Amino acid sequence: MDRLNRVLSQEGVSYFTAIPLSWHPEAELSDGDIAVWMYGNVTLLRALATIEAMQPELDGDLGAGVGKVLERLEFKIDLTLSLVAKLLTQHAVRPSTCPVFVSAEGMEWISKEAAMEGDDIVISAYISPKLPQPLVLPAKIKSIQSESGGTRIYATFTHLSEEAQDWLSRTVFRYHRREVQQHSR
Repeated sequence: MDRLNRVLSQEGVSYFTAIPLSWHPEAELSDGDIAVWMYGNVTLLRALATIEAMQPELDGDLGAGVGKVLERLEFKIDLTLSLVAKLLTQHAVRPSTCPVFVSAEGMEWISKEAAMEGDDIVISAYISPKLPQPLVLPAKIKSIQSESGGTRIYATFTHLSEEAQDWLSRTVFRYHRREVQQHSR
């Protein structure tokens, strides 16, 4: 993954993770499919940002009792979301988990399937275990490299709406910042 680090560092902020990921060739993308995917991506990324948001300090005027009630309520909501996500993923077939470098412009991973440089593809990436829904990202394969474990694929995103690009950039930045903080500890 050394080469990937160099490619993504030239493009800006990125992070490394292991996530369930699949892809398939898609020669002809319809405007309708793209619109549905972008709406779903924005909804997912906004929900993820809300779930992962740092909780602000409670205003002193609320009092300790109200703060504790809100804390218990938040815990119950988090638990409910976690249980619903587990229930939904129990019977769903998810793709294999693989190591991935992610930037706001593209992804790089090692795939068992053969790929062709220049192919248009659609990537399904489950970026968080907190939400059992994948980002669906149209992309173009920019480079491939044969390796012992498969084919290293570097693909850049295409057809992202402005709002989807914005939320993806925010998410990548947030995950990159967390990765940097973890390495500095």
